[in-house]
Amino acid sequence: MPKTPGHRRRRVCLFGTSADPPTGEGGHLGIAAHLAAMDFDEVRILPVYRHMFGNKRGKQAPFRVRVEMCQLLFRDVPKVVVSEAERICFERASEGLCDEEKATIRIGTADLLDMLTKDEPDVDFTLALGADTFIDLASGKWRRTDDVINLVGRRMIVFRRRESDAGGGNALERDRLLRESIAKWQPDNAHPSIQLIQIPALSDVSSSAVRRSTDEAELKAMLSSNVLEYLQQNRMYSYSFSSEHAE
Repeated sequence: MPKTPGHRRRRVCLFGTSADPPTGEGGHLGIAAHLAAMDFDEVRILPVYRHMFGNKRGKQAPFRVRVEMCQLLFRDVPKVVVSEAERICFERASEGLCDEEKATIRIGTADLLDMLTKDEPDVDFTLALGADTFIDLASGKWRRTDDVINLVGRRMIVFRRRESDAGGGNALERDRLLRESIAKWQPDNAHPSIQLIQIPALSDVSSSAVRRSTDEAELKAMLSSNVLEYLQQNRMYSYSFSSEHAE
């Protein structure tokens, strides 16, 4: 009988986002599609469930709504899966607690990775994040920075915008800081575990720009057609009744 092929660990790329709302080709969709074309078995989208800081909670669209928008946006991208892992992580951590106690719980990336690596021990996780976010992580601004980096085996995909969108005179300084941050955490072995990539489709589109905009043409350029339709049908952001009747 033929020998059973050796077991290969699955490779899963994690991409966390507030998704408020998720943007189109120049943003979230372009990033996910690029990651899906890389050597991963799965790209897992992780909408933020509950903001780490209490003063920012309740200001996002409801979690269920943001998950639904992500499902619409990524439904036709191979290998891309929308996960509610952050909600599950919070619910496990808060099980049996009263509402007052739940309000004090802070679930960070390290807590989520603790859960994922325990639940899926045969998976090699890679963390995908933007250049500025990676610089914050590498400089220790995240809670349990060392744990976050080590739980993914220092495997990270760091993406940056086109040079034309990189911020003019600050671009060179940002690039220097980025490369220093990578060097600080890059293991001294033959194969780099932290990859710096540039995604051609990535522009200066942002979720905050979508929330601020009332220009229909601009919104069509920043969002996929199905997410834009979702916003219109559910009266969100500039399509809300309050915006419509504002003077």
